[in-house]
Order: sequence, then structure tokens, then C-alpha cells
Amino acid sequence: MLGLFKRAPKLAAVFRPTVAVARELTREVEVAGELVLRNLGRAAELTDLELVLIGGGTRRIDLVVPEAWRGRLRLGAGGELTAAVAWKLTLAAPMRAPAAEIQVNTTAGGRHQPLAMTPAFPLANE
Repeated sequence: MLGLFKRAPKLAAVFRPTVAVARELTREVEVAGELVLRNLGRAAELTDLELVLIGGGTRRIDLVVPEAWRGRLRLGAGGELTAAVAWKLTLAAPMRAPAAEIQVNTTAGGRHQPLAMTPAFPLANE
């Protein structure tokens, strides 16, 4: 019964890109930088995290979760997780977007629940 009223943690995500480019002709997206996930509420336990790159507000591309963020994570009040990330993805269709965001979700409990979204960062187009 107590599990039914479990509140989602209050999280904030920040991405500091060093590389953020969409190559339209070769159908590639390359994003690298530092991803930080901060706990703004009480202590939380995070499981089954997934990351999604949202390009132009509509295009959703699954990203590989950093190794240190896999499994069951305990994040204390005011704590943060930091990871240096680098993704280079081949897309099925060309993408042209002026900006992108990274959304942090959890799939715990069999459903996708958004936890945090980074502010939009510029995405160069080649």
C-alpha cells in the first residue's frame, strides 16, 4: 500500500556540451560533454534510468546511459551524479535541429516516467 503513494524525486539535469553537431548528409549526431543530475529534494533511490536526446522539440533518440549510472543508485538530498559522456549515433533519417535537450527518464515499474530535462543547448548543423 505504501508503494502506491511514492513520490517522484525532484531532480534537475544540466548538460555542458563540448561537441554538439548534427550531420544531416551523413545522418549522424555527435554529442559530448558533461552531464550532471542534481537531487533538489529528499534522498532518493534511482533505478532503470534511460537518456533520450530530443532534437528540435520532436525528434527522440535513445542514448546509452553512462556505466556509473546503471543499476540501483542512492542519491542523497542535495547530492549529484556527474558523468563525462560522448555519443556518436547513426540515424535512420536526416536531422536538422537548431537546439537539443537531454531527458532523463526511469522505466522502473514498467512505465516511462520523466525525471528531469536539461535546458536546451545549441546543436550545430553540417
